[in-house]
Amino acid sequence: MPINKQEFENGKLHSRLEDEILSFLDERKGRAFTSQEIMEGIRYHTEFSTPEISKMSTFAIADFTAFLQHLIEKGKITMKIVRGRMYIIAAGDNLAKCPKCGNEIGPKKTWKMAGRPNRKGEKTQLLIGLFQCPKHGVFRAVLNKERIRVRSSAKRRKTTAPRKKLTRKKKTAGKKKRVKGKKSAVWKLV
Repeated sequence: MPINKQEFENGKLHSRLEDEILSFLDERKGRAFTSQEIMEGIRYHTEFSTPEISKMSTFAIADFTAFLQHLIEKGKITMKIVRGRMYIIAAGDNLAKCPKCGNEIGPKKTWKMAGRPNRKGEKTQLLIGLFQCPKHGVFRAVLNKERIRVRSSAKRRKTTAPRKKLTRKKKTAGKKKRVKGKKSAVWKLV
């Protein structure tokens, strides 16, 4: 069923298929799936029983793969190749808004960075992401900020060997007379 040019230009903001894919991946957070596993999970029907139906199914698979690519570009899902296979996972909380246009985008790269410890022995650890907006280019954003405990210096001293104490021992005068006002002493390690 063809549509007119204005409908095509406006496009549909999201479809039932997009909702099904995102809900399938959100329900199984922390796990990545191939495109075939996602198709089976949302019951996207393909059949290869006859040559005519297999041609239609081949086009349907190509459309599904293109749709997944579109979701990757929008930053709603993330794709990575592991052991020669393409795996897809929900983008999750790592989305950031472009400061110029406000589009939500997934990170190209993330890293952690920690500052110096405070008096309590806690460091502030940041999760920073590098993003690329298709319209406005590259930007960085802080994705997560948390306090982490670090081992204090007092605990480190207890694990090392104890320090030797310095004591003061007076010299004996022997046969010589001591001069008043002057005290002689020797420092000795104990």
